Amino acid sequence: MAKVTPFRGWRYNPAAVDDMAAVLCPPYDLITPQIQQALMDRHPLNVIHLEAGEGLDWSADPAGRYAETSERFEEWMRDGVLRQDAEPGYYLLRHGFTLGGLERSRLGLIACVGLEDYETRQVLPHEFTEAPAIRDRVTLMESVSANISPIMSIYRDAGNELEPVFQRVMAGTPEVDARDEYDTVTTMWRIANDEDIAAIAGFFERRPVFLADGHHRYEASRQYQIARHAEGADAPSKAHNFVMMTLISFDDPGLVVLPYHRNLSGLSDEQLARVNSRILEVFDAEPAGNRSAAEVVELVEERGRTGRVMAALTPDGAQLLTLRPSAIADDWGAMAVSEAWVLEEKILRPELGNRTLEHLGFLHDHEEAAAGVANGSLQMAFLMKPFPMDAFEDIVGQGQRLPRKSTFFYPKLPTGLVINRIDGEI
Repeated sequence: MAKVTPFRGWRYNPAAVDDMAAVLCPPYDLITPQIQQALMDRHPLNVIHLEAGEGLDWSADPAGRYAETSERFEEWMRDGVLRQDAEPGYYLLRHGFTLGGLERSRLGLIACVGLEDYETRQVLPHEFTEAPAIRDRVTLMESVSANISPIMSIYRDAGNELEPVFQRVMAGTPEVDARDEYDTVTTMWRIANDEDIAAIAGFFERRPVFLADGHHRYEASRQYQIARHAEGADAPSKAHNFVMMTLISFDDPGLVVLPYHRNLSGLSDEQLARVNSRILEVFDAEPAGNRSAAEVVELVEERGRTGRVMAALTPDGAQLLTLRPSAIADDWGAMAVSEAWVLEEKILRPELGNRTLEHLGFLHDHEEAAAGVANGSLQMAFLMKPFPMDAFEDIVGQGQRLPRKSTFFYPKLPTGLVINRIDGEI
């Protein structure tokens, strides 16, 4: 179903950069001014100069923001800092990282994927987007005519059909093998064998891909594509009809999804009392004792394997909340599996209406959430379990989108290994 094709990537020239770990960066949505400066200080050729330019106010008018970025990109290509591969190929990434004291790794196939309207069901989104971030990424593409960072997407390979191809490729010498100061290991091989390329392309002709991280970049690429078509450049082989992705199998043991926790602030005493009352109508509450925030998260994840569970933190302590089967209505449908959806749609929105998002916040860090409740900056926090991938595939495969901030795929993909030009032919 998905058109997954090789491409001639632009990559750092080893003669110009002898330490690839020093020039990689996270995708734009993780970049803060402090991170930006640290990356610029790390290496003068760090790809942060292309990914985030010199300005970080994503809500501001992006007009003219990337003029200097465009000049720098042209200079790097002209001076040989970046070189384009002579022939199309795929790129296989093994991304090693440490989480919870354990070393993990995941495999990702870097490829160009045909841009499609979501209605075709070839590329499946799971979250909604916001216009300012899309506008910013469109402006970047218009300035540099390139995808600087890959979108993370997921596919199903129940029969491990691609495993022999990947193992054969990894038996060879990698093009990149870099370790940074956080012990993140980035290893990449190029796939240029005609037989392997045909096997990969044929495999994806029978499957959709699920967007994991990068919805704004995908929709920006669609806007860029549509604008080029309006100019008359609509040949299927044009590079702007594709976007660079890193594709990871659902079954990869290194595919990690962390939870997004919720918090409430700014409610009146009356509103807070009504929210608490609604919670107890839908969930059974059990005191969590003197457990730390980390221990509560572990308990939520453990209980959540067989039930629909979250925890509520208040100034009075922590409670484990288990969804009552009797509270589930028939019209909830597949979303009943999501505690976050139940919280927002069946508890908060009936009380707060259109002002729900003025009071609802999202955090990755459970310690930060607990500290906010303890110091009074947050009235309540809800510690969630990771969204289950089987439910993710089922719900998104049906064409539905998850509640906002349902997934945090960890870690983000590195930016700078390969750049995809989107002018000319693919």
